[in-house]
Amino acid sequence: MNLGEAPRMERREAPRFPVTLAVKFCGGQGWTRDVSASGTFFTTEWPFRVGAAIRFTLVLDHADPRRTQEVTCEGVVVRVEPADRTHGVAVSINSYDLGLAESGPQGTATGAWPA
Repeated sequence: MNLGEAPRMERREAPRFPVTLAVKFCGGQGWTRDVSASGTFFTTEWPFRVGAAIRFTLVLDHADPRRTQEVTCEGVVVRVEPADRTHGVAVSINSYDLGLAESGPQGTATGAWPA
């Protein structure tokens, strides 16, 4: 930090974990850079707009040795970092669906992050 610069205030609600997961969304795909309980950052070739609602799926290839597990999330784009061939997209996650076959009659476990 240089003299005269204000310290950056941390706005994250939960610790982030550096993990690379496939991300799927309508019309495209990407890869996470990090994931937390309340958000994620991923890169993709597709442009997004700050404030846009987004529905996407995180693919957990190794969470269950019997099958690939998917977590469908809904949230809001809070930051976009354009680059030459890719865009970095930061998303605040509002709700998720784990899609667990053993969790109940509908086969899903859902939740929403506290406000």
